[in-house]
Parts: sequence; C-alpha cells; structure tokens
Amino acid sequence: MGRTAVIYATGMTKNTKKVAEYIARKIGADIFNLKEITMINITEYDTIVFGTGIHAGKPYKQLVDYIEKNKDSLVQKKLYLFIECMYNGEKGDKQRDAVAEQLGIQKAVYFNKKAEEMNEAGFPKAVDDFIAEL
Repeated sequence: MGRTAVIYATGMTKNTKKVAEYIARKIGADIFNLKEITMINITEYDTIVFGTGIHAGKPYKQLVDYIEKNKDSLVQKKLYLFIECMYNGEKGDKQRDAVAEQLGIQKAVYFNKKAEEMNEAGFPKAVDDFIAEL
C-alpha cells in the first residue's frame, strides 16, 4: 500500500481541521492544511483525501485553487473527498454531489455535527465508515 495524504482547507469553526486530523491519525497519513502550506509534493502519495468546509454553498477557495493548479498530477491518484456541511439527508446529498462534481472527485462524503450517531471521539459515525473505505 502506498502513502496517503490528507489535504484540507478549514474555516473559522475548525470542524474540517478536526475531522482531517482524526482521519490522518487513524490511517497514518501525512496531513496538510492549505492555509499553512500550499507546496506539497504529491508525487509521493498514491492516495489523497481532500477535505473542505462549505461557505455560501461552495467549497473553500484554497482547496478549489489547489486542485485546479495540480489537476494533472492528480490523474493517477486515488482521490477521496469529505465535506463538512450543515445539511443532512437530501440537502446534504445534493451539496456533496455538487461539490464533488465541481472538484472532479467521485468518491465523496459529507459530515456534520448534527449527525444522529456519533463515535467515541465525538465525530459522526460516518467518519469511521469513510475511514474504513480508504
């Protein structure tokens, strides 16, 4: 198995950061916050997990810009996306699908703090389900 990177952009609440750190810790991945570092040698990684919050219905600009700038280098990678959003159900599904399409990442999930089932670490149980798929 190759190396994995978690690359994320977070907002004021830092929910995306907390989830990204949890995922990276659980799978032993390197982690990069796009607010702190934008020069990442992704050639070292086979799998990349992207994470973003949502502001005004859109993913954070740092992540959008990073993916656009590096799209040629991402072609041969296994790409995953998690979104921290405020919706559940059909609205959450629609937002996930729209952001996944915008970013060109097929394997995408969304999480929010209003989830019915939480894990022992205080995150939505769906985060652990996502980790199991990686």
